[in-house]
Amino acid sequence: MSLQQKIKAYLKLGKLGVVSLLDLAAVAGAFLAYKHGISLLPIIPMFIGGTLASMGAMIINSGIEIDRDKVMSRTSKRPTVVGYVNRKEVIIVGSLLAILGTALGFIDNILTAFFIALGVVIYIFVYTILLKPRTWLNIVIGGFAGSAAAWAGYTSLTNSLTLEGFLLGFLIFMWTPGHFWSLALKYREDYVNAHYPMLPAVVGITTSARAIAISNALMIPIVLLLGYYINLIALIAFSILSLFLMFLSYRLILNPTKEEAIKSFIFSNIYLMLILLIMIIVKLI
Repeated sequence: MSLQQKIKAYLKLGKLGVVSLLDLAAVAGAFLAYKHGISLLPIIPMFIGGTLASMGAMIINSGIEIDRDKVMSRTSKRPTVVGYVNRKEVIIVGSLLAILGTALGFIDNILTAFFIALGVVIYIFVYTILLKPRTWLNIVIGGFAGSAAAWAGYTSLTNSLTLEGFLLGFLIFMWTPGHFWSLALKYREDYVNAHYPMLPAVVGITTSARAIAISNALMIPIVLLLGYYINLIALIAFSILSLFLMFLSYRLILNPTKEEAIKSFIFSNIYLMLILLIMIIVKLI
């Protein structure tokens, strides 16, 4: 393969779509901590470091899961599966990116570097290796990897973690199960074939739809509490978005099909993105 093809393969393995949402969470965390007069320059090393570390974790994940990726239609075309890059190579490249990303966090402070590293450790060792092949709680506990991104962003400006900063990370933790179970419901057969005990692969579609709705409902008080901490505009916007999310969850319960599941998945992505963008905008007003 040419260097250009290698780079393209690694960008695909780095899951830039997922990483961009983590980056948005990190930036939102920084702006949540922002007060007029504080320098925003610490966002730069945190953002670059977090991006590299997150991509590194995704790349390592692809190296570890090659054998199971082969039997899943959603992942069967990954560069690791088709042989563009091999397992040893992706683990080395991913590890280097994760180490470099963590090192950049030290430019801000030790706490930011810690949370960048924590996200990598949870995603690789806790989620990918320990939990994902063994228990349906995999994505529940693994959601803390996303929380770490928000906490890294918050601490980059404060070098401390207060209640509002914790709440943002906890929101992402609570958002993750319902979001990912919607995707897993759409690709339920993939997870059954790969012997991954993702919730929709072990309990059936009706129970899965109810679990998604319950998970989303449990998240909403955290969203509203965070909105209360920010201001009235954020609280109203968060409430409207949450109502529509629960409407889609209700529709999924009534009609637990793949089509409704993917609608739930897509909107939960939009939901979190809008929550984070609103946070950034209201802090700048």
